[in-house]
Amino acid sequence: MNCTRAQENFADLLDHRLSETDTAEVRAHLASCPDCQREYAALTQTLAALDNLPAAKPSPRLRANFYAMLEEEKNSAASAQAVVTRHRRTVRWLWFLSPIAACALAFGGFYAGTHYAPPAPAPSDDTAALKRELAEQRRQLVAVQSKLDNVGQAVGYVASAQRSANERLQGILGTLDQKNPDQKLLANLISSLALDPSVNVRLSAIDALYPHAQEQIVRTGILASLPREQSPLVQVALIDFLVAARDRDAAPELEKLARNDSIDIAVRDAAKRAVAML
Repeated sequence: MNCTRAQENFADLLDHRLSETDTAEVRAHLASCPDCQREYAALTQTLAALDNLPAAKPSPRLRANFYAMLEEEKNSAASAQAVVTRHRRTVRWLWFLSPIAACALAFGGFYAGTHYAPPAPAPSDDTAALKRELAEQRRQLVAVQSKLDNVGQAVGYVASAQRSANERLQGILGTLDQKNPDQKLLANLISSLALDPSVNVRLSAIDALYPHAQEQIVRTGILASLPREQSPLVQVALIDFLVAARDRDAAPELEKLARNDSIDIAVRDAAKRAVAML
């Protein structure tokens, strides 16, 4: 067993969810690998600290949004019927008034055009070409700026990834105490979820994002990470998050996972349950 596979099983080992064979293999690897011993000890300390934190309460906005969706579903049929009725009445009046309105508009346009409208100068070819050139330059500048922003974000994350997994875990743990994090902090957590090579760091990032499930940037980041994730443990955690956040936009992606025979059966079962709940 190599270090990567052993570290992916650390969380299951701590929760006593491994089979006897896998448990023996992981412990045998730990006995001979100092690096994994340090990672395992750091994960044990971090999870103990997480267990001692007070449970985060869902934002009142989650409940309000849920009941608002229910009320919207109840009133959708009545609203649709009212719109159809108003539309039919409007069509009847427009059918009656359209000949009169057409005549009035034609006369008014003719009168105004002959008495008030000055002749409009035709734009020169040079002016039109200059406008097109300026528009193209602005488009190119926007594209370059977007690429620079993406490169800067990737370089920043690569620099932070040079730290050990324990240091990255501690950094995520430090965000749990912040009641109102800014968008940059949430973006950093989402980057850790999407890019960090450690399964334990990605799981901790999901836990840190739970109190902010009402934020659109968080739900979008969670949903975008789901199809790219390779670890079944993290995939199930992402699905549980989307269910807890009542994110209906996730239903199509969850249906794809539920029908995908190439992924882990536990992930397929979790996706099926999520589709039924959403």
